[in-house]
Amino acid sequence: MKFDWSSYLKLAQTLFDEASNSLSQTSDSSINEAKIRSSISRAYYSAFCLVRNYLRDIEKYSNLKTDKIGIHEYVIKELESSKNADRRYLGQCLSRLRGLRNEVDYEDYIASNLLIPKAKKTLNDANKVIEY
Repeated sequence: MKFDWSSYLKLAQTLFDEASNSLSQTSDSSINEAKIRSSISRAYYSAFCLVRNYLRDIEKYSNLKTDKIGIHEYVIKELESSKNADRRYLGQCLSRLRGLRNEVDYEDYIASNLLIPKAKKTLNDANKVIEY
């Protein structure tokens, strides 16, 4: 069965909600940070994979038939260079989401007062991308 990439966005929201609800309790802050970081990462992948699959399966972009290194950049650049304003907006959102995903997946330290706003922005942007 083909995976439903929108499930990642639902998971992202669940992880964010769990972490947010636990902040006031005496729970492991490291686990909460991991949930928020994972939320950002999964939200990006949900949006990216749905856009990639749309371009590949509906619009028949031949360069998207196989997974390859650079596919994230390729999809984003295709959208950002479009003549269509909505597509350019999608490309900008995906680029921003990818930047946040890279930050939470690779940076050892992110100020805790910035992590929740970044997650909220990511979830909002991912929802916008999927709506388009």
